[in-house]
Amino acid sequence: MTRGPAMGGREPRPRRWPWVVMILVTVAAVGVVHSPLMAVDTVEVLGTARSDVRRIVDGTGVGPGALLIWVNAGAIEAAVASDPWVADVRVDRIWPNRVVVEVIEHQGVVWIEGIQGWMLVSRDGTVLEGAEEPGPGLMLAELAFPDRLPGDRPVDPAWHEIVEMALVLSDDIGGTLRLEMRGAEMWTSTFGYEVRFGHPIDLADKGRTLRALLAEEIPEGAIIDVSSAVRPAIVPLEAQLTVEIPSTEG
Repeated sequence: MTRGPAMGGREPRPRRWPWVVMILVTVAAVGVVHSPLMAVDTVEVLGTARSDVRRIVDGTGVGPGALLIWVNAGAIEAAVASDPWVADVRVDRIWPNRVVVEVIEHQGVVWIEGIQGWMLVSRDGTVLEGAEEPGPGLMLAELAFPDRLPGDRPVDPAWHEIVEMALVLSDDIGGTLRLEMRGAEMWTSTFGYEVRFGHPIDLADKGRTLRALLAEEIPEGAIIDVSSAVRPAIVPLEAQLTVEIPSTEG
């Protein structure tokens, strides 16, 4: 049997109160995130030693009083990444009122000589800074490359070969080496020995070979020839009469 409409045939009213509550909650939430209570109170910058991240962040307009909801983390990251010293960056909005900028900086591994000065270069080949004289503790390459600006990353294969060798030797003898061109070949002196690298190719392998040879007993005054990484040679002093050693003046 089919029942008729309840309450004397009147249709029940639709319940509107859930929609009203939802609208009120939404309005309240929007009001909260746009209120001064959600304004940026602190901008924290972490991991910087050489980069100028604080100045860059200030230039984006992020600072005390800015509404956290409008802080564009991606835009800040892109701006900070433009600093040559910055290898990686992450920006987090910490509710209700804090912005954290965390940076990982490049590390210099070698000083490479330009025409007018020296360039500090990172492990990925990026120029970090220029200087009239190189700083201490890193391998030096006196090879007169074209001068580069901070942030440049040359594509020259020889440039990256030098960086790779610096990385291989950075933990022990790298800081004692001063590479130079003698004619068309690369040479250095270390621990009282002349070292021939030959052409600037396979320098990482040549660096490993040099390290292994220096661990052996080498006659005083001998030349260490690693121009072939797989066929190195020790040239004793008495045998050097028949070996033409390029002048240090090129």
